[in-house]
Amino acid sequence: MKTNIIILWIFLALGWIVHHLYGVMNIYYTETLAAEGATGEVPLDHHLYRVLFEGFCLLFALLTIEVSKHWFKVASLVWAVLSGLYNIYHLVLSLIYEGSNISEIFILVLVTVASVFLVLNIRRWI
Repeated sequence: MKTNIIILWIFLALGWIVHHLYGVMNIYYTETLAAEGATGEVPLDHHLYRVLFEGFCLLFALLTIEVSKHWFKVASLVWAVLSGLYNIYHLVLSLIYEGSNISEIFILVLVTVASVFLVLNIRRWI
């Protein structure tokens, strides 16, 4: 059970990393490289966003190896549910506004399915 949960947390982190890479793919074809108002430094909110979605998944994967306390299982479930809801929301928006971006939508579908599996596995673990 824990192995499945660890793998799913890592899958989510890798999925979001790939998703972010797909997000910059358009610069090769249609968009300019620099965002409007860019200063050359990555904004703090972008760092926080990446830590929340990629870093926390990796943190939960790492902690799941050693921590089996009930509070941790509940925290894992809460974060998995919040992440899953965000994935569903983001997938729906991408379908509406970026329907032609097949590669991004595909990775969002995979991440959303992984989120469902993660929630189910954590519920069984609790």
